[in-house]
Amino acid sequence: MKRPKTNKKPSGTARGQKPRSPMRTRSGNPGKTGAKAKEGTSQRGRRIAELAAAGRRLGGLLAAGLPVRSASVDGDEAGSCRTDEAAARRQMNDLWARHGGVLSGLNPAGPEYAAAASAFARGYCERTGLPDKGWFPFPSDLRVSAVILLHGAGPEAFAVQDSPLLRLFGELQRLALHEVILASRDEAVTPQLVQACAAPWLEAEVKLVGAGGVSAEAAGAAGAVSGGGEERRAAAAAAEGDILVFLDASVSSAAEEIAALAGTVAGGSDAALWGVSAELPHFHKRPPEVMAKQFVNYALGRRDLQADSLTVLPHALSRQAVTKLGAALAHPARAHGAALLEGLAVSSVRLSGGDTRAARGDRPFAWMDRSRASDHLEGLRLAMERLGPRLFYPDNRRRRGYAADADSPYIAEEPSVSGDFSRESI
Repeated sequence: MKRPKTNKKPSGTARGQKPRSPMRTRSGNPGKTGAKAKEGTSQRGRRIAELAAAGRRLGGLLAAGLPVRSASVDGDEAGSCRTDEAAARRQMNDLWARHGGVLSGLNPAGPEYAAAASAFARGYCERTGLPDKGWFPFPSDLRVSAVILLHGAGPEAFAVQDSPLLRLFGELQRLALHEVILASRDEAVTPQLVQACAAPWLEAEVKLVGAGGVSAEAAGAAGAVSGGGEERRAAAAAAEGDILVFLDASVSSAAEEIAALAGTVAGGSDAALWGVSAELPHFHKRPPEVMAKQFVNYALGRRDLQADSLTVLPHALSRQAVTKLGAALAHPARAHGAALLEGLAVSSVRLSGGDTRAARGDRPFAWMDRSRASDHLEGLRLAMERLGPRLFYPDNRRRRGYAADADSPYIAEEPSVSGDFSRESI
């Protein structure tokens, strides 16, 4: 039996509409986007695997024949010694900084660098007979000082098992740090407590600044201000490193994040901010302090920073930035505005290719911001004091000459503004 003919439209086409066009990519060319995306992912995966293999071989080759420093152990038999892991970690970092250039062009915040650098450390440990403790080298041999701000936390922060502070110590133990500085305003946090609780973890020089620290007089001599910023400034004054990484004791930042910040500064930036803008909700749902941060960045011509600021921990500063900012370090929001006004190289850093903390079960966002909207307006006020109420934005519409002199036969022209911002107006 023959079926009757129907005027049924092709699938997916309604009356009056054209048939669907072939699937197109974002570039407008037809193709299988899923297959291309999968191919790109597999190529990147092979690239990462190749870099990891190359880094592991390089670490083993460079460690061959090199003496590993040893340190005597008190109480052991005569002649007994153990490997000085801190010295070995520094040696590994120096080798990577000097010879890791064969794997050049790697972004310190990218998965390629993480794979190559961590594999290099494993190859070094295998060759020297050291246990693999997850060491992670910096992309530079510059001295890095880690500054941990306790923000009023007392001795209980050292005693609670698996606390964020102790987890942070574990991450710092993976890095070849020059020194670790703890900044606290609690008098119960003493140098003896720090040496007993922090030094065994970190295997590095540990300093304490603040109310109970040996360098408390430095904060008083510098003219400490209220609000807790004096610890930050005192720690910066006591630090000896070429790069300072500021951390929060309540957040266990990963070693990969700290190395990315330090590597960005070593690559030429004066301030490396932790990029949080991608994690923020829609603009109408953001708190006032976040809106204020973004407004200040936009007003000072740094739209690319969005809501990133020096008020967010962690972040890193170069020695030049610490010197130029000076007393402004006690006010992070004001220091952020000063950094932009001083022409310092400020950039945002964000790990790409996956979150290293998610696999370890840590908190999803490793950053902390204790600022208020009024703090960021202080940074805007600093800019207005230096550049005038309109900053560097010219007034192209108003003719204030009429108001100044109504009998003037001519129209007073606004002063011209040079630079990239002369084309914009508010």
